[in-house]
Amino acid sequence: MDYQKIYNQIIERAQNRKLEGYKEKHHIIPKCMGGEDVKENLVDLTAREHFLCHVLLKEIYPKNLKLAHAIFLMNEGITRNNYT
Repeated sequence: MDYQKIYNQIIERAQNRKLEGYKEKHHIIPKCMGGEDVKENLVDLTAREHFLCHVLLKEIYPKNLKLAHAIFLMNEGITRNNYT
């Protein structure tokens, strides 16, 4: 399965729409991989898309433990705001 292609399709679709209601910011290039907090690297996703993108990134970069940790935190409902 081409995980990178699926990831790219989700990101491209998200860049070409405006979400109404609940949305989550996603770093296209994850911060743990050098991504920055700039407009060009951020996209609004639904909660489902956001989780799926992180699962895809973990499949694309299986040795990146920080990506695995992010999935764990998302699965547990822990965000950066309430994780100290």
